[in-house]
Amino acid sequence: MSTTARPGTSRPRAALQVLLVAAVVLVFIALGETAGSGARALSPRDIAKGVGLGGGILLVSVAVLLAVFREPWSTLGFRREAPATVLSWGLLGLIASYLVAGTGTVVYALAAGLAPERLAAEKTAALGGFSELPPSLILPLALFTGVYEELVFRGFFLSRLRAALSPDPRHHAAAAGAVVLSSALFAAGHFYQSMLGVVQTFAIGLVLGALAVRRDNVWPCVVAHAGINLIGLTALRFA
Repeated sequence: MSTTARPGTSRPRAALQVLLVAAVVLVFIALGETAGSGARALSPRDIAKGVGLGGGILLVSVAVLLAVFREPWSTLGFRREAPATVLSWGLLGLIASYLVAGTGTVVYALAAGLAPERLAAEKTAALGGFSELPPSLILPLALFTGVYEELVFRGFFLSRLRAALSPDPRHHAAAAGAVVLSSALFAAGHFYQSMLGVVQTFAIGLVLGALAVRRDNVWPCVVAHAGINLIGLTALRFA
């Protein structure tokens, strides 16, 4: 259960890698908030461009860092495993994500004193553009975001944060801290989904981070994440 940067990676080096890619994430979030601050709702074209651009920038950033620091892609935690095992754990992660996100929704609603109907209306409004996506884009978008976000957040950030917090890959406190911090970064990229979306995304990040640590493999997280995206996009489009 290591899912860490390769043995020998120093804590300062791992921390530097985290800071560099986190800066890219935060800049992109700021630019997205500025671009979306107007009254015009996001169109399907806006969404496709935003996902493609954001995913491309983050993937290139990770690729450049791996090349500069001469670290293989295998340090991101993707390893071969029986497809049936990956699918089974991915399904478990999907179910757990909905349960934990649902609990987070209830806690947030009670803490904020908001009725469930208002919360649902706010999130639906924030995701309005997704309801107009052509059906042919739903599966590709679900798969692409599931792959690149898991590569960046559970693959890159989780592994480097664990290495930055402790040189021992078996250090449980470091693993827990890395799961929380990587989930916070993951949630920060979803402010466009309203505050409820941030809470739910953070909860899902905790589940997927724990799954990556437990399985020492990011592929089940990709399966779970893509499944969550597919269900959500389909519901928005057709419900």
